[in-house]
Formats: sequence, C-alpha cells, structure tokens
Amino acid sequence: MQFALAREAIDGLALTEMIYLEVMQGVRTPAIEQKIRAILSQQLMLAAAPGLETFDAAAELYRKARRRGFTIRTAVDCLVAQIAIEHDALLVHNDRDFFALSAIAPRLQIFPPAQFH
Repeated sequence: MQFALAREAIDGLALTEMIYLEVMQGVRTPAIEQKIRAILSQQLMLAAAPGLETFDAAAELYRKARRRGFTIRTAVDCLVAQIAIEHDALLVHNDRDFFALSAIAPRLQIFPPAQFH
C-alpha cells in the first residue's frame, strides 16, 4: 500500500468514523499505521446525527434496497451513505453497494456515478 498524500488536511476531504475504521484495519505495518493515522486524523470527520435518527435512516436504506432486489453486503455502507446524505456530501467510492444505494436514495451523490459502473 502506497500513500503519496501530503500530511496536511486535504481541502474538501471528509471521512466518517466507519471509513476511518475500515482504512485503519487494512494497515499492515506499524510504520504505515503511523503515517495513515497522521493523515486521516487531520481530515474533517462527518458524524451521525445525535441519537438514533441516522441509524434508523440507514436501516431504512437497507430495507428499501432489499425490497428493490439489491443485497447490500454490509450495514456500514448504509451508515456511510446516510451520513453522506445528511451532510450533502459527495461520496467517493470503490464499492458496488453504493451504486445500489444511490438508485434507491436520490439524495445520495456518488462518484463515480452509476452510469460509469
């Protein structure tokens, strides 16, 4: 894994705690762990709304997808999508579940968009 990112915050980039978790669990060496933690810790963190509202909405995204015939492989994707919706953020991804979620949640903005999938 190579990272050529500058140590300072990247303008316009934001993470959720779950994205932070997913990136950090993929780290393979202590040296890389320190570098990645330094980069990620300087980024804006988008949080879920207080209480259970965001989690209820994420669960509803999952149920809507299932009713439309989409199988979302992890609840984390629903939570990340819902947080992006709540913050009106563009979700940059490399995960087919976000194509399905954007089909059932018109407010979810993704890149690359579904037509490029």
